[in-house]
Parts: sequence; C-alpha cells; structure tokens
Amino acid sequence: MKPEISILKKRVYAFTSDLGIVVVVNYFMMAAFHQFIQTVFFHFPIKAQLFLINKLAMMTSISLMCLTFAYFSLFYFMTNGRTMGKSLFGLQVKNPNGEELTLNQSMLRAIAYFTCAMTGSFLFALSYIRKDEKSLADVFSGTTVGVDVTEEKATGTEFKMALMAADEVKEDEFNKAA
Repeated sequence: MKPEISILKKRVYAFTSDLGIVVVVNYFMMAAFHQFIQTVFFHFPIKAQLFLINKLAMMTSISLMCLTFAYFSLFYFMTNGRTMGKSLFGLQVKNPNGEELTLNQSMLRAIAYFTCAMTGSFLFALSYIRKDEKSLADVFSGTTVGVDVTEEKATGTEFKMALMAADEVKEDEFNKAA
C-alpha cells in the first residue's frame, strides 16, 4: 500500500514541475531567437550580430517573467484551476463558493508568485506557517488548493466497481459462448 503524500508536499512538487516546464519552454524560445538572429541577420556585421545576441540575457529574463505570468494565469483560468503540475499530482485550485475561477483570480495568483519571488522566496513557505495552510497566492486571490475531484472519482471506489462489473459482464459473455 502506498503512503499518502500530504497536500503541501504535492503543492511543492506541482509548483516545481510547473516552473520546470516554464524554464524549458523559455530556453527553447531563446534558442530559437538566437538561431533566428544568426539566420536572418547573417549579412549584418559581426558586431551588430553580437550586440543582438548579448541582449539575449536581458530578453531571457523578461520572457521568463512574461511566460511565467501567462502560463499560470491562463492555465488556471482556462482549465478551472489546474496547471500541468497540479494535474500531474491530482490537485486543483478551487473557489470557496464552488464556482469556476475568474480571470482576475487567476491573474492575482500569478502576481502573488512574482511577489514571493521578488521578496527573497521565503514567502513561498507561508503555507507551512499558517494553520489553514494557505499560501500568499491563496490569500491574494481568495482561493484554496485541494484534491482534484475528477481525479478522485477516476481512481476511487466507483471507478473500481465499474471495472469489476465490466469484468463480470465479459466473463458471463465468455461462459455463454463456450
């Protein structure tokens, strides 16, 4: 039997997975930009090409911030509280009143991530300090993170019973055919 991982640990794993996805996508975007400079501007003097490539470091930081904000705010809004990392670990951001997340709430969560990162990252540990286990993003947006209900149904007792019923039907059909 597998030991159950706490929601806080799942949240850390999911957030780390999401950041890894953002960093990898940003790396490939910057590699494509570098290749674009070399391909399109090959006839420019080498100093001009090097100037553009040297600006890549500043562009990498800006694109990483924009990509992070877009990733979190759009994924939370479009998938009703799930990012790829949260889906992987069976979590979902939920509205306390049960409604779908609004774009405003999704954007506030993304802004809270920036606030945590800009203040030395110690605010990410806020959920370990608070009794209600809410992070700064939860406080900013008025949301909570919990177990994804659809994930729970897919692996829960109802799903297992449906599989057993399907196996019984197959056995009955096999016995009738024999």
